[in-house]
Amino acid sequence: MIGPPEGSPRVVLAGGDERAVAIAPAAVPLTPAESLRQNLFSSWWNGALTIGAGLLVGYLGQALLRWALVTADWDVVAANLRLFMIGRFPVAEAWRIWAATYLIAVLAGASWAASGARLRWTPSLIALRAIAAAATLAFLLFLLDGLRIWVLLVGLGAAVGLGVAIGRAGARRLVRPLLIGWAASFPVVIVLLVGFGGVPPQRWGGLVLNLLVAVVGIFASFPVGILLALGRRSALPAIQLASVGLIEFVRGAPLYIWLLFGEFVLPFMLPAGLDLPRIVRAMIVVTLFSSAYVAEIVRGGLQGVHHGQYEAGRALGLSTTRLMGLVVLPQALRNTIPALIGHFISLFKDTSLLAVIGFIDALRIARISPQGVFQGDLKQTLLFAALLFWIVAFSMSRWSQRLERRLGVGER
Repeated sequence: MIGPPEGSPRVVLAGGDERAVAIAPAAVPLTPAESLRQNLFSSWWNGALTIGAGLLVGYLGQALLRWALVTADWDVVAANLRLFMIGRFPVAEAWRIWAATYLIAVLAGASWAASGARLRWTPSLIALRAIAAAATLAFLLFLLDGLRIWVLLVGLGAAVGLGVAIGRAGARRLVRPLLIGWAASFPVVIVLLVGFGGVPPQRWGGLVLNLLVAVVGIFASFPVGILLALGRRSALPAIQLASVGLIEFVRGAPLYIWLLFGEFVLPFMLPAGLDLPRIVRAMIVVTLFSSAYVAEIVRGGLQGVHHGQYEAGRALGLSTTRLMGLVVLPQALRNTIPALIGHFISLFKDTSLLAVIGFIDALRIARISPQGVFQGDLKQTLLFAALLFWIVAFSMSRWSQRLERRLGVGER
């Protein structure tokens, strides 16, 4: 009998049986030089491709940096920064947006701290964060002018710090209050924007509009999508057919068509006397469109749950509702986190289609702002709009990665 490799750990079975089970030895980490040689220079062909690709990337990178730092005129972005952020929202009412931003900042800081997350301070990460902070500060110094905006930004940082302090102090005890706070934050934000003589939705625009529509679409489509996924797997034919029909009907046309439907057709289908604002109709369309895709993602997660989980729940005497809510859905949603976050990122980027029905979002502002003395500066405004979208999408992606590591997605 061939035994396990020398030095491999041995597993002692119940009853004192010392028959060994061979376990593969732990992988030896490679040094940076060994990793480069193994992955990039393992053969002459790979080495040539690596050198060629490196030269091409270096050339394109230096050309882009030279254009961005020397050739390009970014005054068009600085002059239209307020439009990029809030559109036609009155400046005198901008305090409403700042109040909502402070509220979200406190909740975000408290949630991050209460989750037990900690920043790692390795030398490489310290250097990377220092470079990013310096670049961000230089960028803000160029774009922002006036003491008031800097005071507001410092206050925003203080709001995040306050949230972190609250989260550190409360830790796990804050889980339920934070969930309630996040659930209540959206109606509070809406009241801040439109209540007490606020700004009508027709004046909303810029990145604020993209974020509001995306947030509504994400949080409203998630429960609706779960219900559709459960309905598609229902044993009742009527519910199953209705769910399948709605999902396939909505997925059969792009969001562009559904936005046009919500703008020009939906008003004629509403009861007499019910006149929904244009932004509400757009949010309804985005929610239904996203719900169909969420339903398919969740359905895939439900199919990935082993039948033994259902049998174990039934053996414990759980009702169908409790079985689904306590056993099946948590596992299905855990397995679909990467796909769900990817869809939500795509949904946020798709909010730029609001321009086709007349809304002035960040991308449309980027297209119309190069006028007059800024004629010909379209590349700068489009690049800045792309940067805004990338910052939000990257933040969502990083949060998803932390959540996946916390839940051990793909590890067990």
